[in-house]
Amino acid sequence: YGNSILFRLEGKVAVITGGASGIGESTTHLFWKNGAKVVIADIQDELGQAISDKLGENVCYIHCDVSNEEEVINLVDTTVAKFGHLDIMFNNAGILDRPFGSILDTTKSHLERVLSINVVGSFLGAKHAARVMVPQRKGCILFTASACASIAGIATHPYTVSKHGIVGLSKNLAAELGQYGIRVNCISPSGVVTGLSPRHGATLEQMEASQHQLGNLKGKILRVEDVAKAVLYLASDDGDYVSGHNLVVDGGFSVVNPTILKAANMGDSSCIAAPSTNRTKVHGNSILFRLQGKVAIVTGGASGIGESTTHLFWKNGAKVVIADVQDELGQAISDKLGENVCYIHCDVSNEEEVINLVDATVANFGHLDIMFNNAGIADRPLGSILDTTKSDLERVLRVNVIGSFLGAKHAARVMVPQRRGCILFTASACASIAGKDPQQPCLKVVPINLYYGIRVNCISPSGLVTGLSVGQGGPPEQIEAGMHEWGNLKGKILRAEDVAKAVLYLASDDGGYVSGHNLVLDGGISVVNPSILKAVGLIQ
Repeated sequence: YGNSILFRLEGKVAVITGGASGIGESTTHLFWKNGAKVVIADIQDELGQAISDKLGENVCYIHCDVSNEEEVINLVDTTVAKFGHLDIMFNNAGILDRPFGSILDTTKSHLERVLSINVVGSFLGAKHAARVMVPQRKGCILFTASACASIAGIATHPYTVSKHGIVGLSKNLAAELGQYGIRVNCISPSGVVTGLSPRHGATLEQMEASQHQLGNLKGKILRVEDVAKAVLYLASDDGDYVSGHNLVVDGGFSVVNPTILKAANMGDSSCIAAPSTNRTKVHGNSILFRLQGKVAIVTGGASGIGESTTHLFWKNGAKVVIADVQDELGQAISDKLGENVCYIHCDVSNEEEVINLVDATVANFGHLDIMFNNAGIADRPLGSILDTTKSDLERVLRVNVIGSFLGAKHAARVMVPQRRGCILFTASACASIAGKDPQQPCLKVVPINLYYGIRVNCISPSGLVTGLSVGQGGPPEQIEAGMHEWGNLKGKILRAEDVAKAVLYLASDDGGYVSGHNLVLDGGISVVNPSILKAVGLIQ
């Protein structure tokens, strides 16, 4: 259950462009600490070589201007010659153009310069990584994009255009390369202080304070280490069914309209948690127990995704309360795992039972850190709206929507005084693509800007074999074969353990600046139109 071992990239070979400073440098250290062999690619020769010399034989530096195709070809070929293969290509190199300005005084040369590095450089890195990964039929290609691709008005026009291009390229490549088992994703951080950040005479502390003032998630400042942890999740086996995804690391900033919140009196500064001033660099949570000291509730925790998550949370040091209506299964898991796990009967559609669940958890363990609203039901096999009854709809809504709402409400009731916490939901890839699932309403994260340091996210898996899917008919092996057949990412089948790893990432400090996000685990199926791909000959 999960890659809780110390080295999550053991045996992997990675290239990191822009690896000599900022996000790239932090990722270089984190990958190295997790067992990878790393090639730093940059034009900052002294910085890059100094990092390589410090970290030793498993890290090397290669000068590379990513806008020069010959240098990118040399980078990839030298990496393969030195280490034998290439597993991870992190296209992180990028530039800013200038301070904010109107399109009227943005020159063509400004735009061309930014595009040549940010878009063309990323394209070339991906192209030549794919050249060596396709014969391997495996690999991972990553890009650094930006939250400016999700929300307007926070960056210059050339930079915004370039980052939109990267998000589009990532999705398009996921569609093409999935048939070779190659995953393609991007990471979109909001304001983080790096060497790129224009300072205008401000100190590091002043810039970070300014970012905190603008941010939605209070009590936390986004730093390069947080972005590196997101890259690690996507590069490791923990994220091995995530493809075509844009992982936004912005504390919920891109889903918030602060004007509306202030008008509704939700932005009262008296409620705001103070930012942490701890600047100790911890490159990823590589310790064995990523949830040490945390208390979690997992609804629907007696089977399927919930059961896998219960085991994974427990293995990572959490105290876990299983909430379910399957009493025998839930109690059996509790008895097996011991005193740090307990079972409480709870029908999540019954508010009194949800209140009891939360209050009993706090009484037993002293606090609540993580609320995973996972309980859900399917209604029936696919059918037309014409033969879907009102009672079918109401039954699904009671558990999947109202139950999740009640879980979030009463978790927030005890988390708000703590000024911290994490609320998670299981949604579905059917919230991203139509016609792939029964006609059940699927909960997407409502951007809850509590201003109390509470993160809220959801996880949207595509088809996987659980008690819900087996109940729809057919043996598990037959269902898995069918899911692999229509899936985009070949050589991999999504299982409950993969979803549990995504939940762990979002629940742990590794995902400490991710909020308001829907993490889709579907191997890229939600960004693909298979009819078009077949028509143009990209897939058989």
